[in-house]
Amino acid sequence: MSLGKRLIDLARAELNSLLDKAAELDDRDRDRDDDYRRGSGMDGDPSGWSDDELAAEIERRRQAQAEAEEAAHGPRPRPEPPPRSSGRSSGAPPRRTAAGDDAIRKAYAALEISAGSDFEAVRKSYRRLMRKYHPDLHGGSAEKQRDATALTQRLTEAYKILERHLRR
Repeated sequence: MSLGKRLIDLARAELNSLLDKAAELDDRDRDRDDDYRRGSGMDGDPSGWSDDELAAEIERRRQAQAEAEEAAHGPRPRPEPPPRSSGRSSGAPPRRTAAGDDAIRKAYAALEISAGSDFEAVRKSYRRLMRKYHPDLHGGSAEKQRDATALTQRLTEAYKILERHLRR
């Protein structure tokens, strides 16, 4: 049996097991809905429910969705809460300094966009400037190519700084 055939069979088996698990979860949710409605006297129309019943239903649905996502994607790490104390402990993330803010401001200026722009604007500006100043386009003299190389390196550094800043 070829390697490609084995991979296809393995993928098919994984897909079938995921589909079985999803159907099982769906059946379990349907049974839970029926039990819940029978136990609380609800007929499925939420317009007559009290606030407590609506809150309970919303929480139950959130739990069901979380269970389904966990079954499909595996457990997800919980975000850590922000530190409460003003003092720095050894495990606390470093504070942003004026130098860090200055570097971000300079990066925005290098990419010729206003400070605080979103990542999409940063990416578009970076690509536009790279098309304009790429060293391959300025190969007429060694000096022009050297300047273009230095400029594109600064643009790339600015883009990386802003990417790290905006994606965290």
